[in-house]
Amino acid sequence: MKEQKEVVQTPSIKPKEFIQLLNKYRPALWIIVVALIFGLGETAMALLVPLLTMNLVDILAEASFTWRSISTLVVVFIFQAIMSGFSIYLMFYVGQKMVAGLRNDLWNHILQLKIPFFDKNTSGETMSRITNDTNIIKDFITMQVIPFISGIVSIIGSLILLFIIDWQMTLLMFIAVPFAALIIMPLGSKMLKISRSIQNETASFQGELGRVLADIRLVKASNSENVEEDMGKGKIRHLYRYGMKEAKIQAFVSPAMMSVMMLVLVLVIGYGGVRVAAGALSSGELVAIILYLFQIVVPFTTLAVFFTQFQKALGATERIQEIFSETKEKYDLLPSKTNEQLVFKSAQNITPIPLKGGELNFNQIRFGYHNDKTILNQLTFTAPAGKITAFVGPSGTGKTTIFSLIERFYEPDEGAIQYGQQPIRDLDLQGWRQKIAYVSQESPMMNGSIYDNLRYGLSDIEDPLIAKALEQANLTAFIATLPQGLQTPVGERGVKLSGGQKQRLAIARAILRDPEILLLDEATAHLDSASEKLVQDALNELMEGRTTLIIAHRLSTVRHADQIIVVQQGQVSGTGTHEQLIKTHEFYQELVLQQFE
Repeated sequence: MKEQKEVVQTPSIKPKEFIQLLNKYRPALWIIVVALIFGLGETAMALLVPLLTMNLVDILAEASFTWRSISTLVVVFIFQAIMSGFSIYLMFYVGQKMVAGLRNDLWNHILQLKIPFFDKNTSGETMSRITNDTNIIKDFITMQVIPFISGIVSIIGSLILLFIIDWQMTLLMFIAVPFAALIIMPLGSKMLKISRSIQNETASFQGELGRVLADIRLVKASNSENVEEDMGKGKIRHLYRYGMKEAKIQAFVSPAMMSVMMLVLVLVIGYGGVRVAAGALSSGELVAIILYLFQIVVPFTTLAVFFTQFQKALGATERIQEIFSETKEKYDLLPSKTNEQLVFKSAQNITPIPLKGGELNFNQIRFGYHNDKTILNQLTFTAPAGKITAFVGPSGTGKTTIFSLIERFYEPDEGAIQYGQQPIRDLDLQGWRQKIAYVSQESPMMNGSIYDNLRYGLSDIEDPLIAKALEQANLTAFIATLPQGLQTPVGERGVKLSGGQKQRLAIARAILRDPEILLLDEATAHLDSASEKLVQDALNELMEGRTTLIIAHRLSTVRHADQIIVVQQGQVSGTGTHEQLIKTHEFYQELVLQQFE
C-alpha cells in the first residue's frame, strides 16, 4: 500500500520574532559583548597568521632566518587559542543561561495550562518541546552565532588583505560567489520543511515511547510486544526517511561547496605559480593568498551550516510559541520579576477562601469534551452542605465528568456551578482546589516515597497528624512491616504498591488535607472486606460535617447517603434516599435487583 505524502506547513514564525524570543532571555549585554570581542579577537589573530607566514617564507627564501619571526607567529597562535577558549566558554554560558530561562518559563506555563491541552497532547510530545526543541535553540546560540559573526569578519578581512596583496588574484576568487549562491538559495526552503518534519516526528516518537513505557505491564500482559515493536519501527522508519532527506541535501551542499572552492584553489595556485615565475608575485605572497583563501572557504562552509541550523531553530521556536499561545488556567498570580520565580502560589502562600459550609449547586450545566458530543445536558442538582450526595447510573453518563467540573479541570459550555451563592469560576482557583480532596479509583501516586506522597501538595504537616491519618486509613500495620517505613519508594505510578495499599494511601492523604468538599470515586473499590470496614469507618469519620459527593458502582456503599442522584444520558432522572428511589424509580430498582439478587 502506497503511503500518503505528508503535507508539511512552513513555520509561520519570522526571524524577527525568533530574535525577540532570544532577547527576552539573554543575560547581561556586556557578557555577550565580551564574548563577541573574544571571538573577533580570535579572528583578528587568525588574519595575522598569513601575513606573518608570508614574511617568514620570504625571509627563509632570502636565507635571512631570525627567531623573531617564528616567536611572533607562536605568540599569535597562543593568543588566538586563548581568545577562542574564552569566546567558546562565554557563548556556552549565554546559550545555557538563555535556554534555562526559556525552559523555566515554558515549564511554568505548561503547569498552568488547562486539562484539555493534556487531553490532546501526549506527555512525550510535551517533554520533547521542553527538551529537544530548546536544545536546538541552545545549540544554535552556542555553536553558530559566534562562528557566523567571526566568519563574516574573516571573509571581509581576508578579502581586504587579499586586495592589498594582489587585486588580480582576489578578483579570480569571486568566481566562487555566484556558484555558491546557486547551490545554497534553492535548498533553503526544502531544509526548512525537512527540519520541521524531523522535530515533529521526534516529538511523536517520544510521545509513543512514553505511552508504552508507562504501561509496559499492560503491553506484556497483553502479549502486545509485536504490536508496539511495529509501531516503534514505523516511527523510526519515518525519522530515518526524514534524516536521509536531510542527508541528501547536506551530501549535495557540502561537496558542491568544497568543489567550487577547490576549483578556485587550483586556479589560484596555477595562476599564482605563473605570476611567481614571472616575478610579479613573491613566494610568501602566494602562500599568504592560499592561506587567506582557506580562511574564506571555512567560513563559507560555516555560513551554509548556520543557514540550515537557523531553519531548525525557527521550527523549534514555532513549536514552543504554540505552547506559549495555549490558554492558561486563571490563577491568582503573585508578582514575578525573574525567570526563576514561580508565577503561581505554593501551598503555604494560598489565601484560604473565607466562604465555608455552602451547598454545591449545578444549574443547567451543559458540557462535552468535543463539540459534536454532549456528555452533560442541562444537568441540575444541589448537594447540601455537610451532607452525603451519591451519584449512580450507567457507565459513560458523566458521573466522573461532574467531579472534573467541580475541580475546574474543565469549564461548562453552558450553565453555572455555585458554592453557596458564589459561582466557583469567580473564586481563586488554587484557594478553591484547596477546599477539595479527591479519592479516585486509580489513586495516582507520584514517584517518590510514601512520605512524599502523603505530604504532596501540603505545606506543613506534623508527624503526629500523619501517624493519625495512617491509623484511620488502616495503614499503620502495613507501614510497620516495611524496612524503610515511610521512606519506602512507591515506584513509578505506585507500581510497588497493591491497589488496596494505594487506595488507603489516597484516603490518608485526603484525611490530611482536611477538606470542606470530599469527592469519592468508589474509594473502597480495591479493598478486601476486612480493610473495607476499617477504611469505611475512617471515611465516615472524615465525611462527618463535610459536603461529600460519592460516585457509586456498588449500591451497598451508598445506601445510607443523605441523597442519591440517578444520572442517565447526562441528565438527572431521579433524586431521593435509597428508600424513596427503590419505591419510585424504575431504573434504580433495576440496579438494586442486579446487585442484590
